[in-house]
Amino acid sequence: MTYPEHFAALVSRDSALGEQVAPLRNLEAILKWAPGAGIPFAGIDLVQQDEYSYDLYLPSSFKALRWL
Repeated sequence: MTYPEHFAALVSRDSALGEQVAPLRNLEAILKWAPGAGIPFAGIDLVQQDEYSYDLYLPSSFKALRWL
């Protein structure tokens, strides 16, 4: 699934969250946004894929075990 497809699926499930994350364009912006959204840094997982690519996992709710 491509990023636009992932984003469209997120918006269809949770439009309020989609509005919050739509303007986030880089890791710095995401890390500034996360604490205000209730996502502790300890819950964030950054996985290096190669020298240019990373996967970033943010728990949107520890109880629901849903990831962004």
